Amino acid sequence: MQALVWEGPERMTYRSADAPAASAGHVVVRVAGVGVCGSELGAYMGHNELRHPPLVMGHEFSGVVVEVGDGVDPVWKGASVVVNPLVTCGTCRWCRGGQRQLCRTRRILGIDFPGAFAERVAVPVGALRAVHCELDNLWTGALVEPLACAVRATGQAAIEVGDAVLIYGAGIIGLMAAWMARRRGAGAVWLVDANPVRLRHGAVWGADRALNAVADDVAALVRRAWPDGVDRVIDAVGISATRREGLELLTRGGRMVLVGLHEPATALDGNRWVRDEAEVVGSFCYRDQDFSAAATLWEAGALPTAGEWLDRRSLSAGDAAFQEQARGPAPFAKIVLDAEERP
Repeated sequence: MQALVWEGPERMTYRSADAPAASAGHVVVRVAGVGVCGSELGAYMGHNELRHPPLVMGHEFSGVVVEVGDGVDPVWKGASVVVNPLVTCGTCRWCRGGQRQLCRTRRILGIDFPGAFAERVAVPVGALRAVHCELDNLWTGALVEPLACAVRATGQAAIEVGDAVLIYGAGIIGLMAAWMARRRGAGAVWLVDANPVRLRHGAVWGADRALNAVADDVAALVRRAWPDGVDRVIDAVGISATRREGLELLTRGGRMVLVGLHEPATALDGNRWVRDEAEVVGSFCYRDQDFSAAATLWEAGALPTAGEWLDRRSLSAGDAAFQEQARGPAPFAKIVLDAEERP
């Protein structure tokens, strides 16, 4: 089979690779679509401590089960699926409590195991979620995983009806968070990004206003609209500037959710944090129920999949896609690579 292999900083190679086999408890999925994630862009640039080359990345994907291993119900063969890439022990207190994303032995497809930037990928049968959709549209199932992240992030934000929500980042997580904030009853949703092209996608996803982090005085504009600050902040960027400004613009007793993972260390105003009784919480991955909710929304056709925010390309064009997203102009919030085998 063919695979897109990350060889090192800014080096992706589309080449032959050994096809996976279905071991006991596993299946082989023929990949229909696999998304390019921001965390993978960080690895591509050499800025991610979790991934080590050479590696076949890719954890946002959908496809068709083409092989089943021992102990797997044969009914799975031929099923259209989306895949939860979390691989956990299933026995620790977090797994038993429905919080598998916190498992101490947590591993992830595309990081700890070969991922879906390939024609085929082996996955545990427990990772599968069967879906009903036209095969021609199955590639968009790659959107389920990032949507699950947005479901979790907006849940962590505890958005209430009428809340003012400020979101940093107009990548796919930020856009989907805006969409989910609307579904949760937010009264106003503002989006901040330094990429004007991406900001134009905000209206499609329910944002009331898009602020350019370079051209606009974000703090002044937000303070003019909400002198006491916004109720909820979601940082889907993950750098010191957005984390600090987000906390500064949060109302007393408000909540800020950190989703972005770009900079590991940030100094925040601890005294303000204490005096304002602000809540700052993390959001990593999702619970199984968040993933299921995201799959249900996608399966129902609720997502606005039409629009210039999404682009579909062949797996062989993966290196160029990574270069474009990492170095600019990065006009698309999400690129999905079509990895299906061709006759």
